[in-house]
Amino acid sequence: MNGKLTEQPLAELIREIGSKGLSGALRLEQALAKTVVYFEKGRIVFAASNLRTLRLGEYLKKTGVISEKEFAALATPAADLSMASSLRAGGKLSQKDFDSLLTTLVSDVLRVPLLWTDGTWEFDERARLDDPVRVTLDPTSLLKEAAQRLPLKFISLRFQNPKETISRSADGATNSFLSGESFILSRLDEPTKLEELVAVSGLRELDAYRVIYGLALSGFVQREYWQNAFRTEAAKTSPGTPPVTARGLPEVAANKPEATDRWTQGTEKDSEDSLGDFLERLRAATSFYEVIDVAPTAGTNEIKEAYYALARRYHPDRFHLKSGTRLHEQISSAFARITQAYETLIDVKARSTYDATLERSRKFAETAPKSEKARPTSVEADALEVDPTQSTSEQAERYFREGFSSLQQGQISAAITHLAAASRMNPQEARFRAYYGRALAANDKTRRLAESEIQTAVRLEPSSSLYRTMLAELYVDLKFYRRAQTELDKALELEPNNATALGVLRKLTKLRKVEA
Repeated sequence: MNGKLTEQPLAELIREIGSKGLSGALRLEQALAKTVVYFEKGRIVFAASNLRTLRLGEYLKKTGVISEKEFAALATPAADLSMASSLRAGGKLSQKDFDSLLTTLVSDVLRVPLLWTDGTWEFDERARLDDPVRVTLDPTSLLKEAAQRLPLKFISLRFQNPKETISRSADGATNSFLSGESFILSRLDEPTKLEELVAVSGLRELDAYRVIYGLALSGFVQREYWQNAFRTEAAKTSPGTPPVTARGLPEVAANKPEATDRWTQGTEKDSEDSLGDFLERLRAATSFYEVIDVAPTAGTNEIKEAYYALARRYHPDRFHLKSGTRLHEQISSAFARITQAYETLIDVKARSTYDATLERSRKFAETAPKSEKARPTSVEADALEVDPTQSTSEQAERYFREGFSSLQQGQISAAITHLAAASRMNPQEARFRAYYGRALAANDKTRRLAESEIQTAVRLEPSSSLYRTMLAELYVDLKFYRRAQTELDKALELEPNNATALGVLRKLTKLRKVEA
């Protein structure tokens, strides 16, 4: 198997080889530079380069393990592993120093081709490392580092489908995130389309792609589509495809249900009658437990029963006559969420990690560092230039004013950009979160993401009738009439003469009569 690095860069090859648990040698070449990377069951076990500065001898001289004279006394320029083994046998290197030095060497070897955007690669599944030495290397930081250093234009070409779904990985290991990374992760309480995630990121489009690419490479988020190189699996990465985990080890999904004829049992009309409620419930679900419609304490058998009950009634195959319609797309998207939820909750390890992630996701926006900021390089991004004379709170206030002004003028994209920045810098300010939610609600692509922002504002200031009224307006637009009524009742209890709330109530009453 071979190809070009313009089509499959090394970072993606490492991710794919790891996810598929492949073994062999990956040979890379750019002009006169060559690198070989050895894998065993998806893990990197060694890498070597023909660049002189990346040979073991140079590292040994640099660290003082051997002198220039001792190096010159070696009979022949031995291969890296042979040289290391000889020095270790002669007492020059302890096992600990030996392991540390090789890990550093392999990491530095990989850093060079990770930035190549042209050249060729060839993977030989029959090749094996002819030496007992193996390094223990976590590629996570290397892949994230590569994403930060690769050209923005090159990264943007890695995303060909703005409709692809981005979701949080079940393995959400604690890690040190930059501001943009933690903010994007906080938007992923549920699978989200790429274009929507970019829109709510508060970053330039290219900068958002960079952040998402790094998180996907290192396994913190999952992409629906990768431009895969190997044919051992389908090119489309489905929710059940084993991802590279945040620790860099391949993870295998367990107990994936098989498609059977029982999914098409029952009458289609019975399912159609309740389809609207089903889709509304899925849109409102904020966790995998709500998606499957089970309690967080549910056992494995209960989860299986709930899943198969949903499959019998709402599997997309049961609505094949509607194939190609908008409704069928909604059903397919909804059931993809159900399958992802099932596969996570049925696996003990994945479920345990997910449960820990649920609590952590609520804190992401609050714990995001406030000092990191993407450097603007366009006219649109110049509006978000950090003023070094202003404090963080003053910058957030400035972004809010500009975003609010844009919202009033109907400039929704600009409003989302500025209000997202304000919310990211001061996530505890209810006003920022509420109007960010209102801006999201004004855009068809991001409307369904608005609810969590306005809900957060309500949680921060539960006695505000304004924010409850804003939430009620959103629910009316989404046709969630019962939820809208609940929020209006609370708003009017707090402020009986609230003219806006009374106006929304009249609108709601009228809509209910029309649809009755």
